[in-house]
Amino acid sequence: MTPTPLYEAQANDYALLSFDGRVLEVFGYVDDARYHLWERPCLEFRPGRMRRLQIITKHGRRHCIPYDEHLLPGLQALADHLARSLPPEAPKH
Repeated sequence: MTPTPLYEAQANDYALLSFDGRVLEVFGYVDDARYHLWERPCLEFRPGRMRRLQIITKHGRRHCIPYDEHLLPGLQALADHLARSLPPEAPKH
């Protein structure tokens, strides 16, 4: 089995996001959190004075984290990689 590369991006001095190809993890800030691919996590960014990164799952679970503006390119790269890693959605009957 080929190891999956680890993708990490720091959001601020207190929070790190890590994606190993199966699970998105948030370390630091308030609590650690794990989001599995079957939950279909996606990252949304709110710019402006109160910059926020929001992780949203298909079931509505949300996690909001402040991010530093100079770290946004790394966070967007992680968000793009995460989006490309999501399995196709099953058709709804």
